[in-house]
Formats: sequence, C-alpha cells, structure tokens
Amino acid sequence: MITVPLSAGELNRPLVGETEKLLVDIMNRAHTIPFLICAMTIDEIDGLVPKRDNNAQQSKVDGISVLLSHIEGVKNIPNLIVFGATNRRNMMDEAFLRRMQAKVFVGRPSPTTRKKMLNPLVCISKTFTSQLIDSLVKVTTNFSGAAVGALRSSIVVEIDRNRDIHDRRLLELADTVAREYNIWFGITTVPAICRLNPKIFSSENEDEHYSLDFRDVPPSGRILIDLQDKKCLIELQEHEPTIERNLEAKETAIQSLLARLIQGCSTRNIDTIQVIDLNFLTKQNATDENQIFESLTTLFLECDEYSKSMLVFDIDSLIMLNKSDSDMTKSTSISNIRLYQFIREKCKEAIVEQEKNEACANRKNSAKLIEKWIVMVVKDPYLKSTLIKDIEFKKTTAQINEETYEKEKSEDDERSRKCPKCFRDYVPKDTKFGDCHYHDGFIIDCDKPIETAVVTIEVARLRMQQAELLKEEEEHTPVKTPVPKLFWSCCQHRYGGTHPECRISKCGLPEELESQVNMKRDDYMAIVEQHFMKNKVAIKNAKKIIEEYKKRPKPRLILPTSSK
Repeated sequence: MITVPLSAGELNRPLVGETEKLLVDIMNRAHTIPFLICAMTIDEIDGLVPKRDNNAQQSKVDGISVLLSHIEGVKNIPNLIVFGATNRRNMMDEAFLRRMQAKVFVGRPSPTTRKKMLNPLVCISKTFTSQLIDSLVKVTTNFSGAAVGALRSSIVVEIDRNRDIHDRRLLELADTVAREYNIWFGITTVPAICRLNPKIFSSENEDEHYSLDFRDVPPSGRILIDLQDKKCLIELQEHEPTIERNLEAKETAIQSLLARLIQGCSTRNIDTIQVIDLNFLTKQNATDENQIFESLTTLFLECDEYSKSMLVFDIDSLIMLNKSDSDMTKSTSISNIRLYQFIREKCKEAIVEQEKNEACANRKNSAKLIEKWIVMVVKDPYLKSTLIKDIEFKKTTAQINEETYEKEKSEDDERSRKCPKCFRDYVPKDTKFGDCHYHDGFIIDCDKPIETAVVTIEVARLRMQQAELLKEEEEHTPVKTPVPKLFWSCCQHRYGGTHPECRISKCGLPEELESQVNMKRDDYMAIVEQHFMKNKVAIKNAKKIIEEYKKRPKPRLILPTSSK
C-alpha cells in the first residue's frame, strides 16, 4: 500500500490543481519501488471520477484525466493497482470503468445463504427451531450480509438477557436493523409488515399456491397481478397458455402481496426482490423526471448484477392517467408517457434460463442460470389492457377459449339460418326488432280431447295441405270433408287464417333461451317449439277453446232428396 485507504472526499481539494497534484504525488510513489506491486485504495470513488457531461465541473474533469493518464495511459505505472469501491457505478466515467480490469459485485445474500448465516442460532437457544429459522429467512428478505450479521449479533445479546425470546421481540430487532441499513419494502420494512400481520407467513397452502417452481414447463419470468379481477397470471414459455391463480381476499395492495412474492422467491432461491412504486421514488428523493430515471437505472443495474432477481412494479402508483369526462367524448390517456415507455421496455426483458438436460444440471462447474423476474401489479382496467397489449403478455386458457368462442360466434352470425319463431331465413348480424312476427304458443285440434289436442307445426302444416287438396277434388261432389279445426293457443286465432301473428321481435332464440341453447350444436327448432308448449297462458287458453268448442250446437247434415 503506497498510502492508507482514502475516500474521494479526502482527495478532492478546494483549490484549483491541488487534487491533481495530490493524485500524481501518491501514484508516483510506485516509481520508487518498481520491483514491488503497489496498491492504492479509494472508497466512494464515484465522487472522484463522475461522468464527464455538460454538468461536470472542470476540476473533476482534470482529476479524471490525471487518473486515466497514469492507468494504462501515456504515463502508465505498470506496478500500480487501483482499488475502488462505490454504490453508484452508473454515475462513474465510462473511460475509467474500462480501465478497471476486474469488477466485483458484492450483493445481497440469497435465501439459502441467509439460512446458513442464521443456522448457528439453533445451537444457542432451543427457541430457534427450523421453522423459526425459515420465518427469519423470509423476514430478512433484501438484507445485506452486514445486516444479517448485525441481526444475529442483536439476537445473541438479547438471548443473554432473556432466554425465552418471543417472536414479536425478534421482529422488533429485525425492524431496527432494517431501518438502520435502509432496507425498505415500499414505505415500510418487511419486519414492520409482519408485526402488523403476524400470520402473513402462516398460510396453509402457501408452499404450493405461491410456488414459482414449475417442473414441466418453464416460466417466462413475467407475472401480472390483477387487483381488480383478483387474479395472478404467470406466463410460461414454449407457447403454453398462462397459468391463472386466484388471489386471496386480503390481497388488495403491494404490502398484502408480501407473502406471495417472498414465498415465490424462496422456491426459486432468488437473491433480491425490489419493489418500485411511488414510495420508492419518494425515498430516493426523485421528484423530477431525470431523477426518476436515474434512480431506476441505478436499481436496474444493481439487479442485473445478480444471477436471480425480481422487480415488482406498482403500475397504478407510477403511471398517471388523464381522464376526460366531457359530454361529447370520454377518453383516457397516459400523462407521463416517457416513464411508461421506460417501464414497458423493462418488462420485456424478463428471462428464466433452464438447463438443456440433466447432465448439465448435475455439473458442479456449470454456469449459473440467469433469472430476471418482472412482476406487474395493476388495478386500472385501461392500464392493464394497454400494458398487456404493448408487452404481448400471453393469454390464459380461459381467455383463449373465450376468444375462440367470440371468433366462431362472429363467423356464425354471418351465416344464414332459419328462425325458430317465424320459420323464415335470416342473417343474425342483420336482424333487428320488428323483423320477426310469430306465435309464442302451440297449435291445438279442437276435434280431439285436451290430452291429445296438441299438434306440432309440421303435422298442422301437413294436415292443412291435405285439406286443400281434398277441397279441390271434392269441389263438384255433394259430400265435403270438414276442414281441420286447428287454433293457436296463444292468441286463440285459427291456424292458417288471415289474422296476423300475436308477437313481434327480432329473429333468433327467445330471450329466456339465449344463454341455454347453442344454435350450432343443439336442435334449437325442436327446443323452441317445446318451450312454447310450456307457455302457461297458452295452456290455459287451449283448455278454454276446447271446452267452448264442445259446447257449440252440432250442425245438422241435410242430404238432397230426389223428386218422384
């Protein structure tokens, strides 16, 4: 080490040229011992080498040029190694980053790693069972390694005071650590949410109902949570339909979805889960559009460093809508369209890699699989439909069946068919009210008893045709065959008479049968006829017609006599 570890603030000097002179003096020390490898360590190095843009100060630019010239530049020092640490890599100069040959990301521990870090607590107290450790692993979601270590130390100190430590005290300790290390889940912390909802991780079916581990078909990495329809839609790969799961009644916001999201991450051993909503932007002091994009870019770059990560977008809190409720037109549009486009493009980058075969999966030195999960939580119908269309989110089996049914129905509405009420041919899409004149009853034969008086339309039509033929044949004969006494039971008019039909509507099924009868599959003509035969008013009228017909005086038949 040619100097003690320094921070960027110690190297930045107020007077012009002092920073550059200090850097040159420190790095030139390596020239005095060319036979040894020398190292220089700078903490928060982003303050020393910021991006060179229009807003950069000239003193910062001069300091960057000095560093670049001594690191693989014209004044390169071959035995000098520069170590830097930063939390804002995206704010650093690109040329300087290219000179850094190795970039090491120190991220948050995965659920499996956190469990290994917390397992020693089992040896300290009998209170810590495997079930309690699993709960602590979920409570410590997004904790850094230092935060988990601090929580473990706090628990050890607490156990020295009280051997029977209870769950609420553990949550208080975890909440204190989370706030100290700025580990937020929206506007609050995970331990604080668990304190308000003690049974949030005690669902009986959470292991299978919340699991994201699919053996047969791999997921695509995109999840849409519809708070309006209470559905959780999980998209799959390989042209498979989307899985649809029902939300619980209590799942109405991001905080109430905590158990589902964390349990899903545990089943995939996902390293970090980040919630992006209005509260996140508030915590980052991101007020204008540029600050919002900067905060999101920083978070996205951090998540890209993990092999497994999950981003949760609260679409309703991030995207603002303009709604017009004027009398002339009603319209809805997105106000912050640039932010919507930024999030939309990120939602297209979800990926879940799978091993090609079991042999690759069993290799110890196989590369880590990349999993980038995107969860979209939305409630507004306009935002939901717009987002689904823009990112081409796959449909569920129910949606595919409904779409197929609507397509077949649209094609079927263009084909000509016979109306079951008026027996005329019609095209469903062209029919309108007033096109159909019909009877909503049945035909009766007054010459028969009430039990057998009902006559079908086909039989009635055939009998009337036979009567017409006999009438022509018997035109010049003295004996006439009586005309069938057929009447409509609904309006009590004679069948085949000149009276108009008693009902007016549009062609098609009666309204009460539209949801019960499939005209493409069922014998709808017979079904409608049987439906009209159950008309209570028509049945009552039929009895009345037959009774009055029987009471009429019988006509006498007078035969002609021959004269002698």
